[in-house]
Amino acid sequence: MSAVSKVLVVGGGIAGLSTAIALRGHGIAVDVAEKYRPDAVLGIGIILQGNALRALNSLGLLEAVREVGFAYDGFAFFDADGENRTFLKGDLTAGPEYPAMMGITRPDYSRILTDAATKAGTRIFPETTITELAQDTGGVDITFSDGRRDRYDIVIGADGIHSTTRQLVFGDLAAPRYSGQAAWRVNFPREVDELQSYDGGDGDRAGVVPLSDKVMYMYVTDKTEKSLEPQGDLREVLRAKLAGYGGLIGRLRDNLPPAHELVWKPFLLVSLPRPWYKGRVIIIGDAAHATSAHLGQGGAMAIEDAVVLGEELGRDTDVATAFERVMDRRFERANKIQQWSEQLCRWEIERAPDADHTGVVARAFALVSEPI
Repeated sequence: MSAVSKVLVVGGGIAGLSTAIALRGHGIAVDVAEKYRPDAVLGIGIILQGNALRALNSLGLLEAVREVGFAYDGFAFFDADGENRTFLKGDLTAGPEYPAMMGITRPDYSRILTDAATKAGTRIFPETTITELAQDTGGVDITFSDGRRDRYDIVIGADGIHSTTRQLVFGDLAAPRYSGQAAWRVNFPREVDELQSYDGGDGDRAGVVPLSDKVMYMYVTDKTEKSLEPQGDLREVLRAKLAGYGGLIGRLRDNLPPAHELVWKPFLLVSLPRPWYKGRVIIIGDAAHATSAHLGQGGAMAIEDAVVLGEELGRDTDVATAFERVMDRRFERANKIQQWSEQLCRWEIERAPDADHTGVVARAFALVSEPI
């Protein structure tokens, strides 16, 4: 029997809702405090590689994702004009009956997670966060932003890069730092059936990711000294940045949608050292190990955190033992993904002539294909 019966998850994104679903599978009561309103969806789309699909399958969500997402086999790499194609096939980590990878829109993914968590019996409190946290050997007392107070056996901080929970428990340790790079993202009608990456020749890269039968998004990495959105007409700024591309990227550049549909977001990094927990509070997902998007593994690492946390808290053991087992299974794996993602980021910023993008991606594929 689990050592916990009542849990608060702070954050209703990928990590938080996946954790709620995992814990409800073990009969543990879960409340989720989410600072945004229910219809707020952050981001455009997400890449789900084989390890993410495997984790989703263990949560009973993969079929719902398959219904609305787009399946593909791997990564294709090109030069700026769309020539010299190299293909890196993804592993069938979720099983031979499932695709190697999928893309899905953020609204669809958020809906699937929210519906599943709600149907499982999770109580979700939107536009709510925590303001005070006090723990003892028996539990954690929480004060919410709406003035409510409650007590929980444990608290799970899944509230993202700017985590309030991490700040309350660890102070300034692992405060977000800017990577030196950001990314543009914009939706287009789907034209490709694989994830494609284009080398701009100047250190930055562009690419396209299919998200559904109808939609794909283009991404463009952007080296900047500050984590501030560019000024001026964003459409013209992005067009200028893509001036050196031909082929598909050049055509998309010439057909950009209005500026308000362009998303620019800096890559902020968080590296919480081991352990991610203190007493009865544990930090997971981007709140513990946010990295750049170069390996497309941020969401996957969050879902894996949730699955492992659910498995360990579902065992007949005490909280400290469960949390330490989570660390044994998660820390090194997530840390390697961070290191390799940041290496790719640095290579692009420095325009490294000996950069081996495909080699690093292949090493990451091999790692995440291993069991969690």
